[in-house]
Formats: sequence, C-alpha cells, structure tokens
Amino acid sequence: MNEPTNKKNRFGKDTITNIPDDAPIAKSPGHKLRTSNVIVDRKVLADEEKKLLANRPDSKKLDKLEDQELEYIKYEDQVGLIRKPPEPGEEEKKVEIPNLFTGPSFRNPPSRFRFDGHKMMHHLDRIAAWQAGEKFAPIHIDMGLTKFCNTACIYCYAVVQNMTKGTMIGRDALLRYIEDCGRLGVRSIGFIGDGEPTLNPAMYDATVLAKQLGIDTAMATNGIILDMDRADEMLRDMTWIRFNLSAGDREGFKRVHQSTEESFDLLVEKIKALVRTKKENNYQCTLGLQMVLIPECFDQVIKEAELGAELGVDYFVIKHCSDSEYKEIGIDYDNYLSIEDLLKDAETYSNDDYVVQVKWNKIMAAGESDLYKNGYRKYDVCYGTPFLLQISGNGKIYPCGPFFNKERFYIGDLHEQSFFDTVMGDRYWEVHQDVVESVDVHKDCAIGCRQDYVNKFLWDLKNGPEHVNFI
Repeated sequence: MNEPTNKKNRFGKDTITNIPDDAPIAKSPGHKLRTSNVIVDRKVLADEEKKLLANRPDSKKLDKLEDQELEYIKYEDQVGLIRKPPEPGEEEKKVEIPNLFTGPSFRNPPSRFRFDGHKMMHHLDRIAAWQAGEKFAPIHIDMGLTKFCNTACIYCYAVVQNMTKGTMIGRDALLRYIEDCGRLGVRSIGFIGDGEPTLNPAMYDATVLAKQLGIDTAMATNGIILDMDRADEMLRDMTWIRFNLSAGDREGFKRVHQSTEESFDLLVEKIKALVRTKKENNYQCTLGLQMVLIPECFDQVIKEAELGAELGVDYFVIKHCSDSEYKEIGIDYDNYLSIEDLLKDAETYSNDDYVVQVKWNKIMAAGESDLYKNGYRKYDVCYGTPFLLQISGNGKIYPCGPFFNKERFYIGDLHEQSFFDTVMGDRYWEVHQDVVESVDVHKDCAIGCRQDYVNKFLWDLKNGPEHVNFI
C-alpha cells in the first residue's frame, strides 16, 4: 500500500489521496475531479479487498480549552479529571443572578427543517418491527434514476461509483417499483442518486404515480434541463425540490460545476419561474438550494446566500463534501475550520420566509478528537440500512450507496425482480445482516455517511443502559 500522496489540483491547492498501489484503476473514470481523474475501479475489486488503513494513530491527547486548568483527583487506584473554569473577569462578575423566576429571557425559534439530524422518532412502528426481528419496508429510499449527468461538478461522489453514460432505470421497471413501494408502505422516495434524475424522462410520471399511492417524493437536481412544461405537476405532487448549486455567480458556476455561464443563467430563470408558479397556485412543495462545501467555492458562500434570498426559495443549506474510502476527491476537512465565521455570516441572511442553515455537526467534525474526525464513529455497528435504503441509477439495489458495484452487497435489480418480493425475500435481509456482522464502520465506511445520524440513534437504542425508567 502506498503512503498518502500530496498533489496540487488545477486550482493550485494541496490535495491528498489514499489509493493503494494494488488498487485497480478505472480506464474511463469520468470527468476530472478536484483532485485528479484517478478513480478506483470498484467493479473489479475482490470480495476480500484489502481495506485502506489510514494513518490514524490512537489519540491520547487531552483536549484542553483556552485558559482552562485541569485538576487530577486520585481515589484508590482510579484517577479522575476535573476541568476548572477560568477565574471570572470583572464583566463576568456583573452577570445577573439566576433563579429570580421572572419569565424566559430567550425563546428558541422553531426549526422548519431538520437538515442536521434525523426524524426516526416519527416512525416508531418501524423501529418496533426492527426490535421484534420482523421484516419491514424502508421508511425512505434514496435512488438514482440514471448513471450519467449533464454537468461535471468537481466534488462529484458519483464519479467514484463508476458512472456509465446512457444507463438509466427503464420506464416500466420504475413504475412497477413505485407500485411496489405503495404496497409495502414505503413513506418517501428521494430521486437523489448517482446520476442526474431529470435525464430520465419517466421521472415525471413516477412522481405523479407516487403521489396517487400516498408516497412522498423529492428530487435533487442540477435543474438545467428541467421540463418546465411539467412544472405544475412537480410542484403539485413533490414534497420538495433541491437544486444542487455550489456557486452564487456565473464564474463560480463555471469553475465548480464545469458547465457554461449560460447554463447558470438558464437555471436562475427556471428557479424564478418555479417560485412564481408555486406562489400563484399555493403549492406546498419546498424549493431549496444546496451547496457542497469545498475550498473552490468558499468565495461563493455569501453570494449564494444572497442569491437564494433574491430568488425567493425556501432555504439554502450548506453541507460537507463526502469523500470516498480512498479519499479520491481529496477533501481536507480541516479547511472547514478556517471559515466558521463566514458560514455564521451566511446564516444571518435567514428571515421569516428564507432559511440559511449550515450542517454544523458534520462540517465541524474536524474539530472533534483526532480519533473521531479521522473516521472512527460513536457507534460500532451499521443498523440503519433497512430504514434508509439506496438504489443505483441502473436499477441495482444495495444497502448503501458506497457499496454500489460491490457484488457481495448486491441485493437485486428492479428490471429483474419485483421490489415487493425482494424486500420480503431472504437475500434482502441476509445482505443487511452481513452489513451488521461484517462491516467495520470505523474503517470500511466513508466519513459523514448517509445513515450516520440514524445509526447513532439505533446504536443508543440497541445498547441502552440499565434502569431506563429513571430518566
């Protein structure tokens, strides 16, 4: 295995990858990423491929806050630690005395969206089925509708999943799948996957059918080729539409999305038209923008916050950039720590009708202990895949997006089997159990995975303390 290699990308910034010497390299890896176009070919990886061992020395460093004193207390053979606060200054001494019971001094504003967490407590029936060892349908499914795209975003995770131009889920298979989701009781489907969903013409009819069957749908799209003749149907039947936009002006769009400045202008006009149609018809579909944060778009953060307010969308969310287990995209999460003030400034653009929100928990993960920020989780097992399933844009079903093309975790194909029969069949649950028993979440999984929040919740539920009635 090679040592991590330090390279310069086309923007002159240092990037680091951890691709082993013996890893098979894709011959046609897709567009050029922010690091390079060297991508591991996951199609030919053996089942027992050697997992990359990142340079993660056990961290015994004790984090100490500025001006904080530490006091060690010894009792028999145990040593405890007390963190002593600094002596208060004159200003701190003037703080009003609490416990006067004069009413609340601060009101926490209600949260319209929960971008930085999970909603598992609203699905207790599925949790109860899981605890009882029963078969149950996913609450939500993230799925691609294609395996190709009309842009070439330099942070694209899908490129490392071996994109295939022209490949998509067939119309008949997609509509049968939607019907099966209705039979199973799947509650929501996000057309959020490895390819651009609007390149699949069956997407619009699938959305209409899902609504008729009581399934919530949503879409993440670059929006450039959105069929505006079907805008009414989308706004009427979808729960939300998110535009993957990591730039606030034409130049930034060209640089980050590797598309034309004219496409940026077209996208802006389409979003304006959607906002106008939504208001005119009182549609409830939420419209938002999402920035995938990388150093190449740090200068676009405030510009996009301003753009979102100008367009009249409901929100602008800023999220971390997911990297692969081989760090092929080349993300250095320490970079996020340098722009905390900038991100806080962006959130000040929020108002009663427009939310600007940063996914702080994952963006600031680099400020955690060395152990956690380098990949080690606060749980030991991935339990989340049956609740939040993922399907590739070619119709193949896997428990998790990073497992696309890993045959060991292949469950089935929407073109070949009924999705209803798949979920009720043995292979489906054998693969999920294989994930539980065999996947080392601390080494095998990418940082900030889709099921991360769900796994934290389920781990705590599965490994509860004694005396749970004493809350």
